[in-house]
Amino acid sequence: MFEIGSTLREARVRRKVTLQQAEDDTKIRVKYIQAMENEDFDVMPSTAYVKGFLRTYSTYLGLDADVMLEEYRSRFEPRQEHEPFGGSSALRHPGRHTRRNTLAFVAVVCMLVLALFWMLGKSSEKPNPLPTGAVPSASPSLTRSSSPSASPTLQAIVLSITADRGPVFAEVHKGSATGKLVFIGTIATGSTQHLPSSDKALWLRLDAPSNATLTLNGTKLPRRTETVQATFRVSAQGMVRL
Repeated sequence: MFEIGSTLREARVRRKVTLQQAEDDTKIRVKYIQAMENEDFDVMPSTAYVKGFLRTYSTYLGLDADVMLEEYRSRFEPRQEHEPFGGSSALRHPGRHTRRNTLAFVAVVCMLVLALFWMLGKSSEKPNPLPTGAVPSASPSLTRSSSPSASPTLQAIVLSITADRGPVFAEVHKGSATGKLVFIGTIATGSTQHLPSSDKALWLRLDAPSNATLTLNGTKLPRRTETVQATFRVSAQGMVRL
């Protein structure tokens, strides 16, 4: 076991890199860099940000990012996962949880039995017989169209970012800037990051976009020179939109 914060700090000092220089190079704000070096991970917006920043910052300092992330998971994630379930207090009353589970099971069985009786009652009802010679007329609304029109199927999105001219920092969410985080970090020169999404939309923030080539569902997008913050979508007809 080792200290994540002191390892990061020593690596940065050994390389003679200031906090401001590290922010400029990795696009990670100074306060988040200091939080990692102080192991004050509660400052981060979420666990996904912690892992993304740790991977980017460790790689930037020449450290093994996988080792740093494994140390973070072993020391911090178990405590966070068990706290919402009550910690040790949940172990003091095993009988209480057993009774709750039993009551829930009985309630479900009762609901299923009631539903079965209701279905049997509906099936036993007989329709009223039509008068002799009466022929039911077809509903006009049903004779106009024999089958419903099929709705178009939306394509999924596959966004590819290739850092062909230098490193690129990217932040990608599903749907919008407040959606679920898909990727955050620096893409090394010569590398490609493929980002598939089944939500039909991806929100992207891209720093140093002139270093990158973007491909959306096989269509190469125009290269940008300014910072990109945009939502990529695919329409029902398969047309790429930005």
